[in-house]
Amino acid sequence: MVVNKKLGKGLSSLLGNKGTIQNKNLDEKGLLLIPIEKIFRDDAQPRKEFDKEKINELAQSIKKNGLIQPIILVKKDNENYSIVAGERRWRAAQIADLKTLPSLLIPDDLDKDEISLIENIQREDLKISEEASAYQRLIEKNNYTHENLANIVGKSRSHITNLLRLLNLHKYFFSLLNDGKISMGHARALIGKAPEDFDEYTLNQIVKGKLSVRDLERNKTKKSSIEPNLLHEEKNLSDTIGFKTKITYNSNGKGNIKIFYENLEQYNFLINKLKN
Repeated sequence: MVVNKKLGKGLSSLLGNKGTIQNKNLDEKGLLLIPIEKIFRDDAQPRKEFDKEKINELAQSIKKNGLIQPIILVKKDNENYSIVAGERRWRAAQIADLKTLPSLLIPDDLDKDEISLIENIQREDLKISEEASAYQRLIEKNNYTHENLANIVGKSRSHITNLLRLLNLHKYFFSLLNDGKISMGHARALIGKAPEDFDEYTLNQIVKGKLSVRDLERNKTKKSSIEPNLLHEEKNLSDTIGFKTKITYNSNGKGNIKIFYENLEQYNFLINKLKN
């Protein structure tokens, strides 16, 4: 059968007429009915996290209205199938206690990674890290240029390029981006930086959205404005006690001093020195 139009233009054009299935166990729409216990998730699918509350809401909708949009499968072996697109529906259908799922079976020669990525992008709820990692996997697998991939997934070349650059972002800042606490512009300005490059005050400013992208690009942070004085004080303190130190403080004047030692002998020496 021809792919359901609800799957989207990009996905339909990729599948073409190869989505045709031939099996007697069909529903009234001509979709293959697969026992749910024979369907398994694909570990390579772009989406890694699922909102449990939304899955439960979808399960309630499926109980009331049935599964309107089929899932897309590929043969895993003689008896079982692997999900190409529709893992959310599959998870919700299990909660709704469905026994079979209306499915579209695709041939092995189609690129299931492309199909899965396009289907997820069209739903517009992939995490940025998931989308970027999926792009990178397709480029490495198929030797695509950014332009090639942009045409396949229906995005601009600059969108592909900017997301791939974010794979160099420190995982702490990537988590802030995924959670919507910083913008794409802030994230690009933070590429190549680590949390320890900033003092606690500056990190809080970043998370709270108090620093502009331009501030980050110019490195006009709280740390950079006070760093010369801190370096001088740290050197004086280090020379006095004989150990490397690090001083940090916030806008209220509160802060902390870190003293670094390399072994237990140095630790005991330091404690005795501080006691005296």
